[in-house]
Amino acid sequence: MRFNELKNSRVAILGVGREGLAVWRQVRRRYPGKPLSLFSESPVNEDVRQQFSPAIDELHTGPLDVSLLGEFDVLVRSAGISIYRDELVQLRSRGVRFTTASNLWFAENPTAKTICISGSLGKSTTAKLTAHLLSHAGVSVCLAGNIGRPMLDCENETVQWWVIELSSYQISDLEAKPDVAVLLNFSEEHLDWHRGIENYKADKLRLADLVSDGSLIANYSDEALRSSLKNHPGITWFNRAGHWIAGKNSVSNQSDKNGLPVTRQRRVCAPASLPGEHNMQNLAAALTIVDALGLDLPRLDEAVSSFSSLPHRLKHIGEKAGVCYIDDSISTTPVSVAAALQTIGYQDVILLLGGMDRGLDWSGFANSLADRTPHSIITLPDSGPRIADCMKAAGVKPQGGLHAVTGLREAVLLAEELVPENGYILLSPGAPSYPHFRDYEDRGHQFKKYSGF
Repeated sequence: MRFNELKNSRVAILGVGREGLAVWRQVRRRYPGKPLSLFSESPVNEDVRQQFSPAIDELHTGPLDVSLLGEFDVLVRSAGISIYRDELVQLRSRGVRFTTASNLWFAENPTAKTICISGSLGKSTTAKLTAHLLSHAGVSVCLAGNIGRPMLDCENETVQWWVIELSSYQISDLEAKPDVAVLLNFSEEHLDWHRGIENYKADKLRLADLVSDGSLIANYSDEALRSSLKNHPGITWFNRAGHWIAGKNSVSNQSDKNGLPVTRQRRVCAPASLPGEHNMQNLAAALTIVDALGLDLPRLDEAVSSFSSLPHRLKHIGEKAGVCYIDDSISTTPVSVAAALQTIGYQDVILLLGGMDRGLDWSGFANSLADRTPHSIITLPDSGPRIADCMKAAGVKPQGGLHAVTGLREAVLLAEELVPENGYILLSPGAPSYPHFRDYEDRGHQFKKYSGF
């Protein structure tokens, strides 16, 4: 569906986050006098409200009303609203058409060269790394998508390649033919949105079926991907012999960019901007993409070392009295918390944990702490009590105790009381920020403010 199909249709936008507002701006630019209705299930702040024109825009807040939404021809779904919700299923059965910001962009830009990156973990870092390395190779590139910049806001960009981060929310009903598709890993996440593990897996793997000519890159060390994609035509693996392989502190490859054996191993050591084994996985993926495009990076070490990490991803935000404060607000799963602890360490860490409760299983993470336990664990609403129960069931007994608090400010104050000399205060929540914060960035900013930086 293209924008011209919206011109004479009754249109409603579901969600007024980044994507919803991007759609609104594009429709308003193209059709200034067109009436638009916007629906938000959560309160809309005044800054957002001021963008709308009361003369032609209707803003509805509160639960989605099926009878009201059924009056529209087209509903533009924001990514956070699940396609599996009963309300949307009912509306679809009544003949209401749906589209998304992503689908509108792909329909408007059919010739754009796209690299679409997805995975349960590491997709933002991999996307930014890929864009950085392409730029270093002299390729013009635009980085957009789930990373924070909607594709529709990049309308005037003229570039050779688009690097697009896609979440499973966006892939579930994506209508596109990426030139290159990248799948990094698979772990249980967003099961509430997808209504179960099978839908989540199918939605995530759908990207492999969409790729235009079989140009698929995937992680061979991920068992779920390896078994699901083993018969996919034209697949290129990383973390497999003859390709880029992630190590503890480096990535290496004994073949050239064409896959031919070389006598001298290509090796890149981990820069300070990419701490932890999980980031070596991201680097291996990005380098595999560069090779797949046939690009040369003669000063590979220089290109990688000049990379600047993304905010709120194991970010050192400051130090007081020898104590380091680490912002990992992007962390939304137990797996990402485990990766943070493996990078920072365990012994002198005060771990701030918890957020929106999506029903994820924390027992595996709790069991992993049996031999290596942070100095103290402080749990936050809403998932905090359930996480604490898992810790207790696994026999986890931190030296500094297991504590529950009612908010982030209280958590920081308590952490500063508990932290040992030269220790770390680590915010790695393992859960989304909603509804206590606007987004993970807001949560990270609040952590920094409460920490005094």
